Amino acid sequence: MKLAFINPNESGRWWRNNSERKCGRWSYADEINFIGRRERFVIHHGTIMGVFTEFSEDDVWGFTPISTGWGSASDQQGMNKIMPTAWRYRRNGGHARYEFNGVEYKF
Repeated sequence: MKLAFINPNESGRWWRNNSERKCGRWSYADEINFIGRRERFVIHHGTIMGVFTEFSEDDVWGFTPISTGWGSASDQQGMNKIMPTAWRYRRNGGHARYEFNGVEYKF
């Protein structure tokens, strides 16, 4: 499986409640949140990097970053393959961060 297929908007992959699947050092976990929406957590080396949340019954999912992880090159490469195109993971200047449409995302 390719990392890009972790993104439910890109892959068309089936979502399975209470399941976790691996893709090398990356994995994802599918759960239902406290208001009944489907979620997919993106995990790298045991760190939750972000979450996709379903916003409509038309299978439209939004992304929210949770952690920059260790700020490694593999964090950057993987997240940039997984996230929607409006999001970028940057680590230049010794500072790991997420950007949304070129604007730094503040946690």
